Amino acid sequence: MLFIANIILSFWERKTIFLHLQLGFTKFDRVINQLKKARLLLFPLGILYGCIMAIRNKLFDWGILRCENTSIKSIGVGNLAMGGTGKSVVVMYLIKTLKDFRIASLSRGYGRKTKGLVIAGPKDNPTTLGDEPYQFFNRYPETVVAVSEKRAIGVKALAKMPNLIDFIILDDVMQHRWVRPQLMIMTSSFQRPYFKDFVFPAGDLREFRSGVKRADILLVTRTPEEFSIEQKEVFLKNIKINVPVFFTKIQYSKLLTQNGKTLDLTLLTGEDFLLVTGIADTHHLVEYLEKQYGSFDHLKFKDHHAYSLADAERINDRARGKIIVTTEKDYAKLEKVLDNNSLYCLRIELDFVFKEEQQFFEKMIKGL
Repeated sequence: MLFIANIILSFWERKTIFLHLQLGFTKFDRVINQLKKARLLLFPLGILYGCIMAIRNKLFDWGILRCENTSIKSIGVGNLAMGGTGKSVVVMYLIKTLKDFRIASLSRGYGRKTKGLVIAGPKDNPTTLGDEPYQFFNRYPETVVAVSEKRAIGVKALAKMPNLIDFIILDDVMQHRWVRPQLMIMTSSFQRPYFKDFVFPAGDLREFRSGVKRADILLVTRTPEEFSIEQKEVFLKNIKINVPVFFTKIQYSKLLTQNGKTLDLTLLTGEDFLLVTGIADTHHLVEYLEKQYGSFDHLKFKDHHAYSLADAERINDRARGKIIVTTEKDYAKLEKVLDNNSLYCLRIELDFVFKEEQQFFEKMIKGL
């Protein structure tokens, strides 16, 4: 069953990469928007894929496939969509919130060149850990960062560490049901909430919308700055589960960073700079920069892109002496191949739209 699903997924990934190569990145977004409309014609395949995932979920629910509990307090972060809902920034928020405890994060390590269990150390990088786990390790070096395709193996290894772990944060674990976190946080973007999406390939959901029932908390991410209580009530009417719902937004740093060196972000005002991204959803970042600093050049790569020397040459040619702004996730990979002192990253943080929700959320997390 999963074999069929993987074929569908790999076909879509190969198709998007082919379009990148054939059309270039300027025309790519327009073509992808047309393809998304065409995806609705694939609705029957979506039903098939959704049924496969539903059967798999039932096998776990019935105990035919074994789901292990964790002996350490555990928080899972996941979503129903294939990407772009802001899981990584939630993981970093949890690490920051639980800083008084000994924390471990456990991820699959998507895009890494290693196999099996790896616990991050001084010699590791995005190639050995994956870009997002390395981002956690780079920002919070006191946190134990581990990657393992089989999360159950990773959990057992962390439980045996000599310095006892207080909390394990399980990243992207909603469909990885071999391990059951004590608290499951599901993220869903405000712009494309799960209840308006469809199962892949007609949409971007990894399973039917009913999968939301496994969530203990729903975090709505990328909520607009201008958001009222009335708008909140309208949104909540579409959510069919009785769990706490929190509305969050992205908070951008006021400084650009470069290996400890900082640059005031306001210096971009009136400057022509180059934005380089390799993330799933660039809409919010581009909108923010345009609103604050006007027009700029944008070089967009696919999510989790592994930058090559050829990419570096292309970026340098495009920059032509301009400041290069990138995401924190991309910066760790770009600095390895891009010999350019004008490369800076823009860090982001998770923030809550309503402060009373933030207090309630943190109380739930710490009181686990």
